[in-house]
Amino acid sequence: MSHTLTFPGDSAPTFPSIALTLPDDWHALSVSGAVLAAGKTVPAGEFRPNIVVAISRFGDDYTLQTAIDAVIARVESIEGVVELSRESTPLLGREGFRIEFSYPDARVGTLMQALRITVVENGPVVDLVQVTATTTGIQAKELWGEIREIQSSATSDSVSAASTAGA
Repeated sequence: MSHTLTFPGDSAPTFPSIALTLPDDWHALSVSGAVLAAGKTVPAGEFRPNIVVAISRFGDDYTLQTAIDAVIARVESIEGVVELSRESTPLLGREGFRIEFSYPDARVGTLMQALRITVVENGPVVDLVQVTATTTGIQAKELWGEIREIQSSATSDSVSAASTAGA
């Protein structure tokens, strides 16, 4: 006997929906591995500040602390990295984490990144949502507040399957 496994389905629910509120000079981008991405309009040849939303699926025992530990290890492994800040901060109405850092890049000088993460319990799985913003160091002087506002605007109308069980 055989059976069919589908996406989305009971064993593989759909990913959380994500929305970002963007200023008028930011536009959708197509980025490999991302569910959502946006870039600021800039003159030709200039680095495009961007925000990328990625979702990764894990077993239901995956926790926010596991994700935080992995992100910190990844950031600390970047050659020349300078951590600027880290804190617990909500994302998508859930407990989340933010880390901001800079590192040297041979092409553009200094890159700055702001990464926010949260985990979404989704029935039999957990989805790690990452919202990563990248600018050059020079651009960050002008855009860092805007970057943070876009990240803070992230919303999801998805409700975890666990919280709706029995509803």
